[in-house]
Amino acid sequence: MDEALYDRLIVTRARKPLHAAPLANPDVSGEGKNPLCGDRTRLDIRLDGPHIAQISHHTRGCAICAATADLMAERLAGCSIEQADALSHRFSALLRDGADRPRTQAGLPELGALQALAPVRAHKARIRCAELPWIALKEALSHVRN
Repeated sequence: MDEALYDRLIVTRARKPLHAAPLANPDVSGEGKNPLCGDRTRLDIRLDGPHIAQISHHTRGCAICAATADLMAERLAGCSIEQADALSHRFSALLRDGADRPRTQAGLPELGALQALAPVRAHKARIRCAELPWIALKEALSHVRN
């Protein structure tokens, strides 16, 4: 894995996101804000029963935040809410511990392209940027559980 903070995939997805188009009639929405740097992400999610059918994001922020939101939206499409929770924990572990710990446990989804954000862990101040879309996801999914 390339340890460059601004990997080609991150730059590409920040500049030309694939999942930033408005989503008409979302079932749930969530927002994450970082008042320290001004990053902001809004997620709109369409559900199909207990599964995430589609996610769209509107992100105003740095390349790390924007790329994370786009890669997360791509990865979570088709996942159950339970799998999305598991991926959230795995992503946080990747950034905080530098390990994709549950890799050997059967049934847990892989991070896929989100692993390109692993170098962020060496830049502690940027971890919040990468976690912001996941905070928005947690808020959105809290509306499903209540």
